[in-house]
Amino acid sequence: MKPEDFKSVGLRDMHPMQVQALMDLIGMTINLATSTEDMEIIEDVEAYCDELVKIFGGNGVKLTIELDPGIIPDGSQSVH
Repeated sequence: MKPEDFKSVGLRDMHPMQVQALMDLIGMTINLATSTEDMEIIEDVEAYCDELVKIFGGNGVKLTIELDPGIIPDGSQSVH
């Protein structure tokens, strides 16, 4: 199938509940990936989610990871 023959619904064509369900799934997927603390997994999930949103006509996904200054590299937390 040629790309120009490909027909798909976009986010604007979907019912708001469908869009919300898709965004919830993407959010949960990203949340699970970040809980692994494995940058390779996080980067892969970001790329897949980005492409998925773009396929449906969205702007994509970009993650910004901020490190908690209260966490010491050994995993313990400091008390302020």
